Amino acid sequence: MTLPSTIMTFSVAANVGSPTVGSVAISNGSVSAFATSHWSSYTGCDLVANVDNYPVASPAYTFATSYNQALKILGAQCNRVHSYIHGQLESVDRSDDDQNEMIVDKIARVIDLIGEPASCTAVFEAELLKNNPNVFEPLVLAIGTARNKESEADRVQALRRYANDSNNRVKRAAVRALGRMDAPAARMALNDINRNGTGEVAQLAAAMLR
Repeated sequence: MTLPSTIMTFSVAANVGSPTVGSVAISNGSVSAFATSHWSSYTGCDLVANVDNYPVASPAYTFATSYNQALKILGAQCNRVHSYIHGQLESVDRSDDDQNEMIVDKIARVIDLIGEPASCTAVFEAELLKNNPNVFEPLVLAIGTARNKESEADRVQALRRYANDSNNRVKRAAVRALGRMDAPAARMALNDINRNGTGEVAQLAAAMLR
């Protein structure tokens, strides 16, 4: 199975003294940069102070270069996660549930190990693959199976959004993924889907709550 290559670009904002948005650029299936940061004026001052305390630091080593270096590191992490996810999803076999569950667990472990960069990369990949249920479903289940606490709220939010999708297969996959999460916010989302949803999706949400 060959997964599609897509071009997505998001802008970067890095202003000391105000929150900084995350950034990701995917070109021909490759993530070139990603960061999720919340800088403050205090963070900027602390970084400069720490640099001044090290005589080996170059005078050109500024806050801006520190941020660019962080982007490069996070971009490299996202590239590796992107490649790993696609490599695993290419092994999905509709006739082998055990193999597919192993793939889910492997992607979930990468999210647990790397944290937010891997989680956000997985969520972006899921959005790109939403119309391909054979790979979307195991990826979404991996997002729900992961136990990384730092990315938990964002993962719940993404799955909750998919649970409102117009495609029933996307909805079912998202509800199943929410059912795998050991998080109060996930249970709240399932309760909401159970109360306000209809038909099979509402029933599935109720089953996930048992």
